[in-house]
Amino acid sequence: MIKSISKLKSRGIDPPFLILVGVLVIFGLLILYSASLSLGNKRFDNPNYYFKEQLLKGVLIGLVGFGLALKVPYQFFKKYSFIFLIASIALLILVFLPDVGFAFGGARRWVKLGPIFFQPAEIVKLTFLIYLAAWFEARRKDIGSAFGGLVPFLIIIGIIGVLLLAQPDMGTFGVIALSGLAMYWVAGGRNRHLGFIIALGIISFFALAWIAPYRWQRITVFLNHLENPQGSGYHINQALSAIGIGGIGGVGVGKARSSTYLPEAAGDSIFAVLAEELGLLGVSVTMLLYLFFGVRGYQLARQSPDYFSRLLTVGVISWILIQSFINIASISGSFILTGVPLPFISYGGTALSTTLIAVGIVANISKYRTT
Repeated sequence: MIKSISKLKSRGIDPPFLILVGVLVIFGLLILYSASLSLGNKRFDNPNYYFKEQLLKGVLIGLVGFGLALKVPYQFFKKYSFIFLIASIALLILVFLPDVGFAFGGARRWVKLGPIFFQPAEIVKLTFLIYLAAWFEARRKDIGSAFGGLVPFLIIIGIIGVLLLAQPDMGTFGVIALSGLAMYWVAGGRNRHLGFIIALGIISFFALAWIAPYRWQRITVFLNHLENPQGSGYHINQALSAIGIGGIGGVGVGKARSSTYLPEAAGDSIFAVLAEELGLLGVSVTMLLYLFFGVRGYQLARQSPDYFSRLLTVGVISWILIQSFINIASISGSFILTGVPLPFISYGGTALSTTLIAVGIVANISKYRTT
């Protein structure tokens, strides 16, 4: 019950976690500002366009959400977790409705309601994890069984997967599925069931790639990025070129040439711009920030006051780390190129605001850490 939180003693927000979130947000804004100057000038005749949009629709809304997440008892989210599941499904269906769903680049991933324009899949990353945390807690004794834990878990993931893949948005589904798998493992899922899920995921991945030529093409480009460098391999080749130009110290802030020709330079490809401007030193700092964020986040999960808060913290931290890894690995040629943004850094109001709300919930939970 929500009132039970009154029995817990607040120790205040965990300072290291709060500092790490603040540093990531500020660092992300600085990188976005530098990476989007030429792009904003080219597309909107305003070099500050992307930076202002990120401040208004990402940071401002996100900080309001962060503040609300700190004030609302975290058990509120458990109480209304089923509503969050229904909301997740409804949001994903909205993108297919005429005059509501908005298509761009062959994908229907956006919703426009009057002046409001957002990407439902980003919100679902949080709402679905909230439902999973509550569901795992309710089935705590049955998680280890096949029909009490494994099968229902696969069905729930499958429902969200069908809606995301229909957009299509395989990258986001991968992030959600892997985050859910981390929660499943912490909740007590058996190793053989985990192995079965991983094997099923690998088979499903190649099957989905086989039936969609553009996905299979991404695999072949990953295996040989020099194949068709002006066509299917253009994106990864330009990203690798930018990373290589950066060297150890980078070319300097605001001096990256890749921001003018790299696809989605302010979005999914921003890591390549970062690497060109700041070099290996900047890349190392970025990865250390994510590493410290993850270490402290998982420490807070271990110190969480109850089962639900522990699982939700694991889910949120895993989501941000997994998405960061996928983005960095794909842009650097170590993984198949996907279209997921780099948390806290890539341009995207819905992504940043949802991430800030999520870490706000974790910060709220940190107030009741046990040690």
